[in-house]
Amino acid sequence: MPHEVCAGIVWSLGVEDTARLAPTCKMFGQETTDAELWFQLFLRTCWPPSGALLAFAEGTTTPVGIDWRARMQVRMESTPTIVVDLGRGYTKYTVVHGVRGRWELDGEAPQLVQLCSSPTHPPDCDRNEQLSYIHHRLDRTFLEAATDPKHRLHKAALGPKSDLKVGQYAVYCAEASEGGDGTLVLVKVLAQQEDLWTVEPVKQRGVSLQLTSAVLTPMRRAHDLPILIGEPFVITAQRNQETRNWDSNIRCQLGNNRPGAVQVVSQAQMALWAHGVDHGIVVNIGQSQTIALPVVRGEVIPSCSTCCNVGSADLTQVMVSLMHRKAPSLDGTLMTWCRDLKEAYCYVSPPAAGRQSMRARLAAGDDFGIRPIPVELPSYAGVDGPGTFELAEERVLVPEVLFEANRGGPSVPQIIVQCANMVNATGKYTQEDIRDLLRQVVLVGGAADFPGIRPRVEYEMRSLLQQPEFQKLSSCCESTDDVYVLNPPLDHSSNTLVSPRFVPLFGGCVRAASSAGYGALERDKNTGALRTLPLQEEDLNREEAVGLRRGFFLQRRMLALQLPNIFRTGGGGGEDDQVWQELFDDSDEEMEAEDESASICSEMSGSPIPQSPHGNAEAAGSSSVSPERAPPADRSRCNTKGGGKGKGKRKGSSSSGRPRRVWRPVRIENDNVE
Repeated sequence: MPHEVCAGIVWSLGVEDTARLAPTCKMFGQETTDAELWFQLFLRTCWPPSGALLAFAEGTTTPVGIDWRARMQVRMESTPTIVVDLGRGYTKYTVVHGVRGRWELDGEAPQLVQLCSSPTHPPDCDRNEQLSYIHHRLDRTFLEAATDPKHRLHKAALGPKSDLKVGQYAVYCAEASEGGDGTLVLVKVLAQQEDLWTVEPVKQRGVSLQLTSAVLTPMRRAHDLPILIGEPFVITAQRNQETRNWDSNIRCQLGNNRPGAVQVVSQAQMALWAHGVDHGIVVNIGQSQTIALPVVRGEVIPSCSTCCNVGSADLTQVMVSLMHRKAPSLDGTLMTWCRDLKEAYCYVSPPAAGRQSMRARLAAGDDFGIRPIPVELPSYAGVDGPGTFELAEERVLVPEVLFEANRGGPSVPQIIVQCANMVNATGKYTQEDIRDLLRQVVLVGGAADFPGIRPRVEYEMRSLLQQPEFQKLSSCCESTDDVYVLNPPLDHSSNTLVSPRFVPLFGGCVRAASSAGYGALERDKNTGALRTLPLQEEDLNREEAVGLRRGFFLQRRMLALQLPNIFRTGGGGGEDDQVWQELFDDSDEEMEAEDESASICSEMSGSPIPQSPHGNAEAAGSSSVSPERAPPADRSRCNTKGGGKGKGKRKGSSSSGRPRRVWRPVRIENDNVE
């Protein structure tokens, strides 16, 4: 058989088939020792489905001289990890494995624990019991998954046979086949001098069976798994007595005898890991405040953190207030409903020309080209009269609060620039360090899901750097345009792996899935400490690498990418590459929705598209058209957005019939998105 044919057969197989094929003949056996083959299998098999993020997780920028087969084996045999992103309103958690990935499928929301309270949605548990609650929920899930081979956590719920001991649950399979349907039993007694265990079926209390360990597979509990806990931004930024109290609370919830290792790391670092970097400014739009934290070469600098007292809860209150003005019978009892309106229909408007605020422009009669959306009132609203009304200006007024400097202090773009300026003022870091901070800004939190927020923050930051007070800071950059807000990560097929709301949790999963592992746990020293996960040092033995076909690796260039670049707007690595599209619109022509969608798709494929709103401030300031109505679940990536101008006219609107230039939020249509 020609070598090319043999190699082609082996390269088309998966890991298990490759292992079965190796002993069949000498030629196939030789092919299965090829380093290129195992590098390719590693990229195809391991999680996350992004070569750039896999390279970061493995702590390498080159595939040469690395035993990828051994690394894949470590990932396959590793114990799954619980990753927790502690929040004030909601805590997010999941279970991740180096090969099988997250418990949930990529692009889906993780498990949530509601901590905030509303008239219609009570909290799931107390904040001081949330980790205990998560362990309890996982234990119940493992009970279900252990006997269900189709469950996503089936393999995570089953431990190695060597862990079998009295007092734990196990799965009894009559044919001693792993992964088969089994019976859940409780291990009672181990017979002396014999491999016989007395067990009791969970569903048949009082019945005793004598079984060998060959037919029993121990079931894991949540406390057996290692856990990675994200330290909240506010705790990291304060570094005071409250931090010590938080550490003690975590220790109290987990207990001193937890078998699984415990790791605590800043959520700012976790957010950067999701983008394959450990250097940048992370901005968390939290429930009650927004905090900007700098991370320089893997080290968080709490003393240079900045904040403003505006958060997601304030945006919800603004929506409640606007709804109350529109319909006085709508009050705070519908806060959850107003929150859902905010998350489903609001978007960030392009920047306005000049210094006039959006409220002033709306008061002057500028309609911004906003498209009203009909909204139905909930059945429990108890409102007399029509059950529907229209959302119009509210769609842009609510997110605009993040850019208003007269509410609770500075705006979001201002605290980011101030944060970088404080780091520069310390004099401890090079110009390259400061430049990379401004190039690698990450927005996280629920409000970071608003369409258009990343290009708008990017534009406002570039404008601020042109002011005299930030002259020293701007001198660190090649130009004031050398500022970037990174987009959420994408997979091999350009599908969004995670929304900004869950970026810290996803970043924790990326590092927890690494083959480097956690190392030994020193509970008294490490619990509550701020640290990163260890990475293995690469031993690039040139003699061992001589036999590798380096041209293959140079051609792929998968692991030699400058990671932040692919996540920048316009870099082909994020959903905001075309978030605002420059179009021409006839303000007097009434168009049907179907014709509008076809026109937008046509212009997207045939006209040049600016990368961000700062390309034409006058056009951006003239008007903007909102995204069409979309379900909240599809906010991260959805079909083509934008569908026309607002209905009706306001005082001051153009009536000359001339085409006008507008900015319209759009989304690139992707057939692979569910």
